[in-house]
Amino acid sequence: MSVAGIENTTEDLPEIPTLRFTPDLTRSIAVLVFSVLFLAIGIELVKDGVLEGLLLVVLFSLAIVACLSVILPGACFVEIDPEEITISSSFRRKVYRWDQVERIGIFEVGIIRRIGVDLNAKYPGPERVPNYMKSASGFHISLPSMSGMEPDGLLEVMQKCFDASVNRRLEVEKMKS
Repeated sequence: MSVAGIENTTEDLPEIPTLRFTPDLTRSIAVLVFSVLFLAIGIELVKDGVLEGLLLVVLFSLAIVACLSVILPGACFVEIDPEEITISSSFRRKVYRWDQVERIGIFEVGIIRRIGVDLNAKYPGPERVPNYMKSASGFHISLPSMSGMEPDGLLEVMQKCFDASVNRRLEVEKMKS
């Protein structure tokens, strides 16, 4: 496809393969096992006529559903390629194109380090809120903690994709004027 005389091919994209990150399942599996155990205890309490067992049944049933929404294949992942970032959480997938990204960076809250993404006016979704309403991170969205790459290395890959997108936009604007 050609825009203002510039062909948009994969040749002008950085040499970065599509990266897919999934969460570390250790914690979710441990919580799932713990929840199944307490669900069984709650069921036994209800059988014995103790109504407080219903609270255990309800709470730990919800915990099981939450764990399964992370453990099941395709439920949670972050996918990064030269054209977009895809974030899937509990089977809900959001796609952010690089031309919708204003800036990216690392933020820290206590001992937690994550990558944050600010969106520009091209993104029509609800995540783009006024600056005074941003979360404590200072970014519109933050990438969830995923196994496979430290934030510094991941930021470097994301920065290459973002820079290539900015350069393409500048070339298009230059050709238009």
